[in-house]
Amino acid sequence: MGPSRRELLRASGAGLATLLGACRPGAAAAGTGHISGRLMPDFASTGHRLRDGIASALPSSRQSARVLVVGAGIAGLAAAWRLQRAGIDGVQVIELAPEPGGTSIGGQVAELRVPWGAHYLPVPRTSQRHLVAQLEDLGLVQGTSPTGRVQVPDEHLVRAPAERIYELGYWEEGLWPPAGDTAQDRLDRERLNRLLTAAGQRSPDGRRPFDQPLAQSSPDQRSLDGMSGADWAAANGLDSERVRWYLDYATRDDFGASLETTSAYALLHYFLSREDSAGETADFLTWPEGNGRLVEGMTALLPSPPQTGQMALRVVPGADGTEVHALDVQSGTVRAWSAERVILAVPQFVAARILADDPHAKARRTFRYSPWVVANLHLCEPPPSRGFPAAWDSVLRHSPSLGYVDATHQLDRDHARDTVWTWYLPITDLDEAAARAELMGTTWEDWRNLVLADLAPSHPGLAERVTHIDVRRWGHAMVKPVPGFVWGQSRQVAARPVGGVHFAHSDLSAMALYEEAHWQGVRAAEEVLAALGSTQESLLDDVPR
Repeated sequence: MGPSRRELLRASGAGLATLLGACRPGAAAAGTGHISGRLMPDFASTGHRLRDGIASALPSSRQSARVLVVGAGIAGLAAAWRLQRAGIDGVQVIELAPEPGGTSIGGQVAELRVPWGAHYLPVPRTSQRHLVAQLEDLGLVQGTSPTGRVQVPDEHLVRAPAERIYELGYWEEGLWPPAGDTAQDRLDRERLNRLLTAAGQRSPDGRRPFDQPLAQSSPDQRSLDGMSGADWAAANGLDSERVRWYLDYATRDDFGASLETTSAYALLHYFLSREDSAGETADFLTWPEGNGRLVEGMTALLPSPPQTGQMALRVVPGADGTEVHALDVQSGTVRAWSAERVILAVPQFVAARILADDPHAKARRTFRYSPWVVANLHLCEPPPSRGFPAAWDSVLRHSPSLGYVDATHQLDRDHARDTVWTWYLPITDLDEAAARAELMGTTWEDWRNLVLADLAPSHPGLAERVTHIDVRRWGHAMVKPVPGFVWGQSRQVAARPVGGVHFAHSDLSAMALYEEAHWQGVRAAEEVLAALGSTQESLLDDVPR
């Protein structure tokens, strides 16, 4: 095995510090040879050993746990946190990667914290009891608002200005600036607002048709799942190019999928599920390292940290418990775990490969996942920016990327010049396998050139100010809510326990959202609590709000 991710970051730190001290804007305008960087380890080769059939090995050691959680993404951490909160002893968590967090991990570039995936959490409503309890345990809840949201310290909310867009040669505030608006654009936007208002009407019992968590949504609008977002827009006369872009941006942003390949139900869920009782959309909790801050907080609440570098090879349910074989990727040895209950907090394509005699393997193989690329760019100083000033989120109107988030926007750094931009690219190709192969076959130099080419038109002189670019490739970053999947049978079947094995992952909600991953982890934990005879009050009550 090569050096771990932490070792790579430590090794690069001294070199980056020297490079930053030598940063001279303009000195390297003619090229990019001064820009250092790397492809971050993605552990795909280790995971592919599982896909391609790793040679069986006899366990060299044995260990027991009352509950074993396999996978330390948000769902796995939430499951372990819920069990610990209920007083269950003997909970162990194992994880393939060298650190917990999944696609919510954070990192560091030149002593600045950065996100490597999910970078915000909408402030929850008080009725989202599982999220509120977590934020309470992390010391982030200060009270409740009249509209039914928790109140959090202002320093954890996105600072103004929150977002801007580059479209006509300069930056403008928000995602829908007035410049360039046509009469048809304005008519279609008004029509979209009316359609969303009508679709979001509550049921007679007070439930929302589009809710967080998804499982608590009323059935009123589920028929929309049968068509794509593009077909829904066309059927409702939303024909202007700007409105179509706006809708497509929404599906790429939350689902890593195009408007044509996203369920119309998922599209409307994006706009309506996070509103409060006054119809206002939530503010965002965020940090320089994104949701990595929540990962660190939740991990610290556990009695023992996840055991990392452990790849589950086989899960065998039995009459007296479940046995799990896990490979230690450093030593190459296999350990056999025995547990009363197991929570598989892994994507369904992984669960289908490791669960013995899985009755729901066919359903799991229908899940589709979009690849993503995330790049963190270190700049010795911000480049020129014409128009609206720098914001937390900067969107490029005519780009396949989502633009970038300023990882230092939340910090008090009045006299600091250097900054880090986190650039996001969802790969929305229909052939996800081919896209993943191309993703993994692209060199760092090509990614560097692509990132700079994408950002250069909106920032003259960018390349001479960039000192370092790290690139992370996520082969299976987000589950895709394709038409018919959100309310189809596959995800419901895949969530059913198999013997003493329970399942928890955001893909079981058809949407790769922090709220859904957390809910799925708590749901699986409460299944385990019930099986162990606990009478703990649920954090998942279905309450109209």
